[in-house]
Amino acid sequence: MTPSRQCAIKGSMRRTGESIDVRREDPIRVVLAEDHAEFRLGLKEMLATDGGIEIVGEAENGAQAVALVREVRPDVVVLDLMMPVMEGTEALGLILREVSPPPGIVILTMHDQPHLRRELMRMGASAFLAKSASLVELIGAVKGSRPKWTPRDGGSGEAPPAS
Repeated sequence: MTPSRQCAIKGSMRRTGESIDVRREDPIRVVLAEDHAEFRLGLKEMLATDGGIEIVGEAENGAQAVALVREVRPDVVVLDLMMPVMEGTEALGLILREVSPPPGIVILTMHDQPHLRRELMRMGASAFLAKSASLVELIGAVKGSRPKWTPRDGGSGEAPPAS
């Protein structure tokens, strides 16, 4: 029997291909932050299979990720934890403190430890996935992590009023 993969997502998870908001036609804008170029390319190709996701930038370390997120203001960041220059945990904190409104953050790591998952979710990550996650899990985490408002909406940085 194979061990089950760990996956944590705040809010609800939707099936691959299912629209989050039928009134919204814009694709989910994603930044990939992963230091291994081949793995990053694989992520990009996997996410490209879903027409509702657009990769708007790639970073190979945490410092690049923070700068890129400030510049392109994606809806979601897929963030590796173990990267050079600045680790993902530090990048997570900076992004959530300095980008308003903050994007959803999907942590993708080979360190699948329950205490680490709890800590990162407490810090504000939207989802936590092992690097062995399936395509369905990855796309579901990205779609489930999209904020109800986007950084491009140009508002005050606060969530829009509930309707």
